[in-house]
Amino acid sequence: MTSEQPAGVGLRERRRSQTRAEIAEAAIDLFERQGVAATTVEDIAAAAGISPRTFYRLCGTKEQAVLDDEEIAGAMQDAVAMLDASQPLRPQLVAFWREQMADLEADLEGHRRHLRIRRLIGDEPTLLAAALRQEHERDERFVASLVEATGRDELHVRALVEWQSVLIRLAIEEWVRASADGDDVRLQAIYDRALGALEGCETV
Repeated sequence: MTSEQPAGVGLRERRRSQTRAEIAEAAIDLFERQGVAATTVEDIAAAAGISPRTFYRLCGTKEQAVLDDEEIAGAMQDAVAMLDASQPLRPQLVAFWREQMADLEADLEGHRRHLRIRRLIGDEPTLLAAALRQEHERDERFVASLVEATGRDELHVRALVEWQSVLIRLAIEEWVRASADGDDVRLQAIYDRALGALEGCETV
């Protein structure tokens, strides 16, 4: 703990994170049982044992209750700081995303929750729209940070980030489909297959 960080800050952040996780779990359960449209903010707040006011302060919308991206957005910004600007970006970003997938799969509870959320996104148009909007906004920040940190051409960086986003989306969709079929597959392995498939397109 540093002098710039009061003793209560860490505790408050842990409580906030715990409350946020409880909200997400309540929202997932309700969305799975009755759908997004039939679920209200008040329903989620009651299930999570909080007030609607607290819900709005932490989440904003019912869709955002299951689309918290603070952790991955933070990891993306940390990755920018770790990049070697003198080396090609593509393999460094591929390594970053493979590491994120490995971390997800090592967290059994997080793995289970992420899979449930992705199934909901595939079934619920409002969740899909919110997820795509969130992904776009996150990628825009990532592009800006990469350009600033490396001095690379913005169009090239944007193309690379968009290419990665499509690749990851394809991998996740296949992961969800395979899991629904009862297959025990690793997300990272699917990502590697998708990466190989896209690289193979160069010879088609």
